[in-house]
Amino acid sequence: MQGAWKAWAFFKRDLLTDVSYKLSFSLQALDILLGIAAFYFLAQLLGEKTTQGYASFPFILVGMAVNGYMTTSLACFAQGIRGNQLMGTLKAVLATPISPLSLMFFSSLYPLLRAVVDAGLYLLGGILFGLSLARANLTAALLLFLLSLLAFSSIGIISATFTLVFKRGDPLLWLFGSLSWLLGGVFYPLEVLPPFLQQTAQLLPITHALEGMRAALLGGGAVVELLPQIWMLALFGVVGLPLSLVGFSLGVRRVRATGTLSHY
Repeated sequence: MQGAWKAWAFFKRDLLTDVSYKLSFSLQALDILLGIAAFYFLAQLLGEKTTQGYASFPFILVGMAVNGYMTTSLACFAQGIRGNQLMGTLKAVLATPISPLSLMFFSSLYPLLRAVVDAGLYLLGGILFGLSLARANLTAALLLFLLSLLAFSSIGIISATFTLVFKRGDPLLWLFGSLSWLLGGVFYPLEVLPPFLQQTAQLLPITHALEGMRAALLGGGAVVELLPQIWMLALFGVVGLPLSLVGFSLGVRRVRATGTLSHY
């Protein structure tokens, strides 16, 4: 119960901070809408050409939505740590009963919720431009979303560890994000890539998240039909999340031992 109150305190802090910048909040929603409009007209340029059985606009729209919450999941943990470092509050907060892991997770609650809202805005904006979700299997989509969030978050926690120890941006995060953008199938199907890059793409969780999400939202794929994607995302989460948490704990131990916890 006490942990829930602590989580709510962090969430409320970030919510009030975000809402206080009303113009920024509105501009982000407008940016999503303008991005949807841009890709809608790009899809019109492509004509009725379909990709993997999907029309161009729905294919791209789902890619944008998944890439959006992936980017947040990758960055929010490191941003929470870095923000407390720059404000000089990291050492003080960690002197309280809040554990380093709790601090990282609590600081990421609001950004992750915003990622969910933004993904919903992509779909709602797409409906305004004619996207049909009449065939969507929401149960399968929700399961894929939760599993992909765990998979992406494991990479994000590794990034937070790098930020905590080295006090600067994580090149691994940049590399992973760039590879996901290039090879994950966000804007084009994997079939356009050379065979060896198609095989490389299978090592990225976004590849399986996109394949499953498109099948669930656009094709009405049932959970049993999407088991290959579900199992792959579960594997990324089950293996990656514990390893990333162990790495973060070792990182905290190192900065405490070296006395660099408050350095920035």
